[in-house]
Amino acid sequence: MPSFSVIGFYLLGRLSDLARWEVAALAQRRGEAYRTVSERFVAVSSDDFRFYSRLAYTKVYGRLWFSTKKLSEVGRLARESGLQEYVLRNQPFAVRSNVSTALNRRVGWYLDGKVDLKAPKTTVFVVRAAGRYHFLAPACEISAKSFSCRDVKNRPFPHPTSLNAREARLLVNLSGVLPRETFLDPFCGTGGILIEAAVVGADVYGIDAVEDMVLGALANLQYYGLAGTVMKGDARKIPLKGVDAVATDVPYGRSSKVITRDLRSLYLDSFESVYSSLKRGRRFVVVADRDVSPLLERAGFRVDHVGSWYVHGGLTRRVHVCRK
Repeated sequence: MPSFSVIGFYLLGRLSDLARWEVAALAQRRGEAYRTVSERFVAVSSDDFRFYSRLAYTKVYGRLWFSTKKLSEVGRLARESGLQEYVLRNQPFAVRSNVSTALNRRVGWYLDGKVDLKAPKTTVFVVRAAGRYHFLAPACEISAKSFSCRDVKNRPFPHPTSLNAREARLLVNLSGVLPRETFLDPFCGTGGILIEAAVVGADVYGIDAVEDMVLGALANLQYYGLAGTVMKGDARKIPLKGVDAVATDVPYGRSSKVITRDLRSLYLDSFESVYSSLKRGRRFVVVADRDVSPLLERAGFRVDHVGSWYVHGGLTRRVHVCRK
């Protein structure tokens, strides 16, 4: 196979700004160049196809073989790039796209080989973005089903304020944590974020002020065969140092009244504690029901991005991506 190293990512339409930041966060942690082609299509200079299977808000990704403005060039470019020889040769394939079935049929006609929509051995995904057609193969779809078994309703200790698995994975990836690095959630609740951090291979630590939540988080981790350290404690007095990544969904609404009525002081004190526990240059991802950027900056963080996450008429979450 030719020695090229570009992977293309076609993102989900929902939370597309955070989906771009999700890919960028992982690419940056690995020192890989990242490029935004359009709102829903990005590219990374990488040959580690398997690593990016951990993404949450990407719809389809695959090796980017070539891009073209003219479909009439597809046959020639497929041969010159190696797509025809190394991916499509002697095996049935399907063509999908973000455009139309008519385009899929036309592209299939230009490519040499057997098109089989019912039982393909591989899939070519064509992304129309920024005035070009971008060809990804083999294309891999990240399905919601891969997360659903770890959703709140399927955990042995569910809680209505906990995030579902795909949402929690997004926060983990925004933190940029890598396998075997330490990951902390200082308001861990029943461990939804910890579960996803453990699934991607991080060493997880959780803190919660309520003992029932601590026991629930441990039970949920154990249910999925995952290890982690969860302790009853105060997020304003984190007993850890040298943490690689932190992500949390801070208390707000009714859940916050269990801890304190003075949320501003709770947030500022806990942010300062996180700052002390985190390694320099590493990320802290915070979800709240309001923009808490001024408090994060006061604690010493640089706020790189604040994304909006609409939940329902009474709640729009704010996702803050910060760096120490």
